[in-house]
Parts: sequence; structure tokens; C-alpha cells
Amino acid sequence: MFRKTKLKKIPQRSESIDIKTGIELLHEQIEEAKGLLNNRPIQSKNHEDWNKTTREYLIKIYGSKSPNISTILSAPGQSAVRMGMSDTVHERYEASSIENKIQMLGNCIVSLKLKAEP
Repeated sequence: MFRKTKLKKIPQRSESIDIKTGIELLHEQIEEAKGLLNNRPIQSKNHEDWNKTTREYLIKIYGSKSPNISTILSAPGQSAVRMGMSDTVHERYEASSIENKIQMLGNCIVSLKLKAEP
């Protein structure tokens, strides 16, 4: 069964987090996403909880006005969404959306590492 993601205690909005902490948070979310994919079928509540935590972490890393937030959280799956799709097809779509989000979070980690270099 999927373990529920818990928000790590991180600084308030007025404080910024360092790059190392940001990278750790993104790695944590990638591992949580892999957990969702390994415990299929993906439950909508678990996916929603993961998105909520990811949003919070991205805000802490990039700020609330960052385009990274909506770009990552609205990442589509590999196929088109259509009315009346079966639960099985919808679940596959959600899984591919999570896979895309994992890749995007990985790209954010690379970007943060490059930013940290002197």
C-alpha cells in the first residue's frame, strides 16, 4: 500500500530554502512518485496528495509565481484525454502523467545543481 506523503518541516514562505534542501525535497518527491507507480492502480487521493506536496515544495524552492509549478503539476500523460474513457485507460494516463512529472522534477534537480556551481 502507498504510504502517505508527509510535508517535511521547511522554512516559512518569507524564508528561502537553500539549493541543497531544494534538491533533497525534489528527490523525495521523485521517490514518492515512483512509489505511486509501483503500487498500481494509482488511487486518485494519493495522486492528489502527491501533487499538493509537490506544489508546496516547488513554492518553497522557486517562489509562488514560478512557472515551474503549473508546468510540472499540469504535465499531461502520453495519450489524449477523452470523455468516457475506461477506468483502466484513465489510470494508464495518470501513470504516464506521473512519469512525465518525475522527468520534469529530475530536470529541476539538474538545473538547481548547475545553479549551485561556482
